[in-house]
Amino acid sequence: MTWKTRAPLTGCSDDSKEREAQMLRNRTFLVVAATSGALLAAVMVAIMPPDVQLGKLLRLVVFHGGSTWVNMALFTLAGLVGIVFSVTRNRDVYLWESGIRYVAMPLWVFNTALGMVSSKLSWNVIDFQEPRLQATFWILLGSAVVLALDFTLEKDRVTALADSLLAIVMWSAILLAPNLIHPDNPVMNSGWEIKGPFFGIVGGWLVANLSIAALIRLKLSKAPTGDLG
Repeated sequence: MTWKTRAPLTGCSDDSKEREAQMLRNRTFLVVAATSGALLAAVMVAIMPPDVQLGKLLRLVVFHGGSTWVNMALFTLAGLVGIVFSVTRNRDVYLWESGIRYVAMPLWVFNTALGMVSSKLSWNVIDFQEPRLQATFWILLGSAVVLALDFTLEKDRVTALADSLLAIVMWSAILLAPNLIHPDNPVMNSGWEIKGPFFGIVGGWLVANLSIAALIRLKLSKAPTGDLG
C-alpha cells in the first residue's frame, strides 16, 4: 500500500469540518490510550519483586516474555484480518490489517534484540544455534518478505495472503523449535507476585500497541483509495 498525502481542500463544508474534528478526537483518545497502556506496563515491571537468582534482571526477562506474547497476538490478528479482507475486499478491514502489520514487524525486531540482551545478561550466552533464536530470525525474514510485497507489488490481496501465511510460519516456527536454554514456562510456574505483573504487562502493552496500530490506520485512511484486488 502506498502512503500518499491528500490534496488540500479548497472549500471545507460543515460535514468535512466535523469529520476533521472527529478524527482529531479519535487521535487524541488513541494517544492517551497508547500512553496509558505503556505506563501501565512500566508500572507492572517496576513493582515486580527481584528473583533470588536473577535479581532485578527478572523484570527485563518477564517484560520480554510479555512483549513477545503481545507480538505473537498482533501477528495472529493481522493474519486473521487478512483472511477477512480476502473474503470481503473491505477497505477499512485492510487499513486495520496494515496498521497492525506496521506495528507487529518493528516490535518483533525490538523483541529479538531484547531477547538477546536478556539472554546475555541473565545466562551470559547468546547462542545463535539455539532453535528458539533461529525461529525469531525466520520470522524476521518472513516479515521482510511481506513488507517487500507490500511496498513493491501494491497488490492488497497478495499482501493480505502474505500476512496470513506469516502468522502460520510464526506459530510453526515457535511451536516446533525445541527449548534448550530458557526455563520451561517460568511465569506460569511462579506465584502471583510474578504472574500478576506479567498479565498487567501483557494487557498494558497490548493496549499501547493496538492504539498505535489504530493511529496508523487513521493515517492511512486519509490517503486516496488504492488497489484492493
